[in-house]
Amino acid sequence: MPRKPLTAAVLMLALALSGCTSTPPATPRTTPTALETIAPTGDGTLIIGTLFPMTGDNAVSGAAQVAGTELALRDILAEPVALTEPVTPTRPIALVHRNSAGDLAAAYADLIARGVDLVLWDATTALPTDAESSVGSAALVALGDFANGGTPLAADETLTARLKTADPTLTSTSGGAEAYDGVITAALAAVITGDDGGPSLEAGSVQVIAGSAVCMSWGECLLAISEKQVIDYQGVTGDRS
Repeated sequence: MPRKPLTAAVLMLALALSGCTSTPPATPRTTPTALETIAPTGDGTLIIGTLFPMTGDNAVSGAAQVAGTELALRDILAEPVALTEPVTPTRPIALVHRNSAGDLAAAYADLIARGVDLVLWDATTALPTDAESSVGSAALVALGDFANGGTPLAADETLTARLKTADPTLTSTSGGAEAYDGVITAALAAVITGDDGGPSLEAGSVQVIAGSAVCMSWGECLLAISEKQVIDYQGVTGDRS
């Protein structure tokens, strides 16, 4: 069966519902939905490739998305977490940035040559029809598919300040939140499956939003996983449609 890109049905981060109800809050589930049995294909290093516009009309959004991924990587590597049970919090992780507004064929080839496990596609443009067949065995995430209402979110004041620590020259934050969440989701999927291969990341990404243990950050989610809770990662903004 052909591999499909991870789209909104898989990676959409759940929108927290509000309103009056007499139903008591659900107890976080501790029995995850069974994962599809997939043979590990990773090499121990989670390599995430990005295809964001570095030139042209959308270059400002591309810069924001690069900043979002770099900020997420920094948070993953820096945040201390007191785990209740030993889990592998993360394997070595790396980012490879390439220009979606340039020579796409060359960009695809270079990402494959570098052994990327997952590719994040630009939140501001449609996924090309040949993208799935062009990224080899890597998982494919079209960030625009789970942007709020199809439009990338503008970062709030706090997130804007954090994105600018990764790139002080930013003039736009459009797409930065989606790119941040794409990296965190991939890292959590690798933790859940214990593998960084593309097929495992596809299967594990479903589990990142499968439960009722709401978590808003890498550290919160990792702690919940160590407590055998099934997480619902709601993202850096907590606002998805």
